[in-house]
Amino acid sequence: MEKELQELFEEWKNKLGTCFTYDGIMYQNGKTNEQVVKEWMASPKRVVFLLKDQHQFGDGEKWDERIYLWLNDVDWEDIEKRKKWNVQACANRNIKGKFFKNIAYILWGLVKADRNNEWWYQEVKKHHEDVKTFFNTQPFALVECKKDPGGPICNPSVLKCHLKTYGNFLMEEIRILNPNMIVCTSDIIYKFVLEMYPEKELVSIENHNSIRFHPNTKTLIFCSYHPSNRKSPEMVYDGVMAHYRAFLKSEYSFL
Repeated sequence: MEKELQELFEEWKNKLGTCFTYDGIMYQNGKTNEQVVKEWMASPKRVVFLLKDQHQFGDGEKWDERIYLWLNDVDWEDIEKRKKWNVQACANRNIKGKFFKNIAYILWGLVKADRNNEWWYQEVKKHHEDVKTFFNTQPFALVECKKDPGGPICNPSVLKCHLKTYGNFLMEEIRILNPNMIVCTSDIIYKFVLEMYPEKELVSIENHNSIRFHPNTKTLIFCSYHPSNRKSPEMVYDGVMAHYRAFLKSEYSFL
């Protein structure tokens, strides 16, 4: 998998011709990358979050999202770290900030929920310390759909243009990662992913337009709020989980 991804990224980077974001399965403290990939491939629920783009950090040529410091027990008061990283952006993407907190809660909900336990937000909140541990030990993937970093806001027209130009690369990355739960953090990304599958093969869940199921591959596709959305954490969480609960109750559920 890693060799395939690296070859894909190099081809994608050469065509893009700008600073490039490397991403995929998030590495973990205390484990080799090979161990994390092996656990990912063995996991019955492989969750990938499809984001828009990474904020520009400095003027380097690449940014590897898989080795974010905040997955490695970083001391956020360390002055030296503050000199090296964009403190505001990192603090927001710490488990204490809403970006990764929203991702961590959704990851917990999708992996833990089943027909017998729906995991409502207030229940998850009571397990915050367990969620932090789970977030750092459960394999999951982050993918930036637009690989050249941008500013704090990704213009929809820019994202659409990137997907039109480089969408074949993104589809190949998703194929290599082989997730069975795809969380699309914008309606543009959601539409793109749905078009990867023959329309007649996608199943709709009654009264839930933000989820599709592909029975042939047992893949669930969600349309989610972006994790940095200003809506409350509970709304962001239920923006995915309300639809997942409906799936679990449906005739199509195999979980």
